[in-house]
Amino acid sequence: MSTPPADALLETIPAEKIAILARLYDRFAQALCPFSEERDQAERVFQQEVLDLYDRLQPPKPDFQTFQKGVILRCRRHLRASDKPTTI
Repeated sequence: MSTPPADALLETIPAEKIAILARLYDRFAQALCPFSEERDQAERVFQQEVLDLYDRLQPPKPDFQTFQKGVILRCRRHLRASDKPTTI
């Protein structure tokens, strides 16, 4: 049996979970201070959440790096979609 496309597996992640992961991703990817403890903590939690999602996938599954890149892509799309320009 062939490995299902990573995109198909990513679709099984609920939108609410992606929203949570996107906030974590944004906190460490866009941190003003790359050495802050808050940034490091957000990255650790994000990595652990992605690993937990990966571990719950049923075989066959893509390699972890492919899965993680797909999750990051969905997080970026979520952030772009939810980015509202401020009005003065």
